[in-house]
Parts: sequence; structure tokens; C-alpha cells
Amino acid sequence: KSRAEVLEMLGDLPDADMAPPENVLFVCKLNPVTDDDDLAIIFERFGEVVSCEVIRDFKTGDSLNYAFVEFKEVEAALQAYFKMDGALVDDR
Repeated sequence: KSRAEVLEMLGDLPDADMAPPENVLFVCKLNPVTDDDDLAIIFERFGEVVSCEVIRDFKTGDSLNYAFVEFKEVEAALQAYFKMDGALVDDR
């Protein structure tokens, strides 16, 4: 809690009590060749994907090897979390 309060004081976080959305998954350790469309196709089997974004370096455009996947329903995000935890995507 104290870290969140510091971030709030610095202006990096609008509210120290703020929680991340339950329908958004953080996906890490991605293969650099994985793109938004590939990842969306993989996660669509759990439910409707609202958005899927592989985070990229703003100068080079290279993947930073992580992404955010937003589902329409929280249940779909939970199912994807439990089924895909530790799963290989593009051999990584």
C-alpha cells in the first residue's frame, strides 16, 4: 500500500486504492516474433477479445516481449489465466 501511495504522490498513479481491471491479462516472456493478431487468435478460444497489444519499443518497434489481452468478460480472462499459465506461445 505504501508504494502505491508514493506513486500517487508522484502523480504516476491517480489513486492509491486503484486496482487493475479483472478482465485484462498481462502476458509475459513472449517470443519477439509474436504479434497482436497471433496472440488474439490464441486467446479468442476463451472468449471475446476486446483488445490485444504486444508492447513495443517506441523507437525501434521491436517487441518488449510482453502484452496485454483484454477480454469482454471477466470469466473468460480467468479461464485464460488458468489454462495458459506456463503455456508455450511461439516456442517460448
